[in-house]
Amino acid sequence: MHSQRASVEKESVKSLESFEDSLEASIYNMGYQLDTLMSNSSFSLAFKTMLDYRGLSHSDLTTFNMLKYLFNSYEASYSYIHSVYMYLDGRERFLTSDTRQIANVDTYFDREWLDEYKSMAEDERVYTDHRWIQRHSYAEPVEVISIFYRMTYMDGVIVINIDKSEYGKLLRSVLISENQKVLLYNSKGDIICITDPELEDFEASVINEDIKKRIQGKETELGSKKWVKLDGKYYFADMLYSEYLNLYEVSVTSRAQLMEDLRIYIIMAVVILFVEIILMILLAYIYTKRNFSYIEECVDVFSAAERGEAVEERFRSADDEYSLIFNNVIRMHLNNSKMQMDLLEKQHEAQMAQMNALQLQINPHFIFNTLQTLDFEAIKKEGYDSEVHRMIQNLSMVVKYALSEPTRDVTIRMELEYLKAYLEIQNIRFGGNVITYFEVDETIYECKVFRLMLQPVLENCFEHGINNDEGKIHVKVKIFDRGDEITVFVVDNGRGITGDELKKLYEKINNKDSRNIGLTNLNRRLILRYGEDHALKIRSKAGFGTEVSFSVPKNDPIQ
Repeated sequence: MHSQRASVEKESVKSLESFEDSLEASIYNMGYQLDTLMSNSSFSLAFKTMLDYRGLSHSDLTTFNMLKYLFNSYEASYSYIHSVYMYLDGRERFLTSDTRQIANVDTYFDREWLDEYKSMAEDERVYTDHRWIQRHSYAEPVEVISIFYRMTYMDGVIVINIDKSEYGKLLRSVLISENQKVLLYNSKGDIICITDPELEDFEASVINEDIKKRIQGKETELGSKKWVKLDGKYYFADMLYSEYLNLYEVSVTSRAQLMEDLRIYIIMAVVILFVEIILMILLAYIYTKRNFSYIEECVDVFSAAERGEAVEERFRSADDEYSLIFNNVIRMHLNNSKMQMDLLEKQHEAQMAQMNALQLQINPHFIFNTLQTLDFEAIKKEGYDSEVHRMIQNLSMVVKYALSEPTRDVTIRMELEYLKAYLEIQNIRFGGNVITYFEVDETIYECKVFRLMLQPVLENCFEHGINNDEGKIHVKVKIFDRGDEITVFVVDNGRGITGDELKKLYEKINNKDSRNIGLTNLNRRLILRYGEDHALKIRSKAGFGTEVSFSVPKNDPIQ
């Protein structure tokens, strides 16, 4: 019997604690949110300005409307909220959700709340009482529970009026047991709410007088006498104090019914526990057996691989998704482990060989055209020896630069000096009609790049971009410092290409088997060294010229 009573008492305490959590969540958080909101200077200043009859600025009006809509949303969201007030000490007006406007204290139909607020003790943070509100003389009065929250950041109060009838329904819905009944007392010891109409006469009982005395004495427990007799029935009464709401919650539970509930719950719990144990043992056996089977096969396969033996297809037929995935992962792992190192090594060797081979290439058409031009100039013998001399000098520089140490990086300054010699030769070839512009950031002259980075692009301008009208050939080279990268643009005023031609050009320069060693060469070198993001980008329009661009890292990771 003693253990049964202990169980009843323990269950009652848990029920009351759960009830307290629900009570604070449904009431306290609302006042706390509004109080915290007023700590924001924008909201508090806009609220003060409105109460003091002063004009609001546009920003104040916007802020005040946000406050008002949030303020009114509580009444719209919770059926048990009758109305909400917000008042600052010494003001003649206050904000109310009932009219959704600022109201005058003296002319508002509900004026009792202000007297109760003024009667609160100075050290009381929250006070609760029940009262009646009648909006019109012909309307039925509504019994409400009024919670007064003294503001933390301003001198004033937030009043939440709760419809007692609606709130009683909510409280009954959160009770753990139908046999549990709860009474709410304020700090004066007055009953403000009862969850069960059957306890309406509880106020005149002896236990209620005992509870009132304890509350007035600031006690938060009922003491040793918790089992009480009321109307011939034994009840277990327990009291819990809510510091947030300054409320005393008293739970009254029938011992006979509670014992019956406990007996049913215990039987159900034992049955459920027994079934769960059986299922857990059965599932554990099945999964353990299957997993050990997989592990044994995996160990056999890996052991064979370590001994250098051929891996056989020894896996059983997969009868579920788990088995199928497991078997496939093992097969992939074994096959990849066998080939991965050799494949990576071969790929590295192939890329290095390809890069060196590409970098050692030189366009024979350029040398052929240059020599042809020199020969033509020599035959004419019309006093142009200086041009022939310059061509020979520039050609010597080009050949020396292109063929000496092709795998060694150069600075952008060296690349540009070589490029100017190359352009001088092309200018003589085209009868002085080549006009070149250079726009280069001074910060990047000493940055390192691979050799012959720009010449293939310019060669493409002269080979494929010349207009048939033999007009001036304008070529602009722009090299910009973009922080971590160097961006290069080469623009000409040639004949340009159509969209279809541009598509074919992209296919050509991205084809590893292409024999074109101009743009294809350059594009392949850029990708091999810096990655796909640094490939050539070409923009062109027929009749308007072509722009070729690319970027390289300022701090080359290969260096």
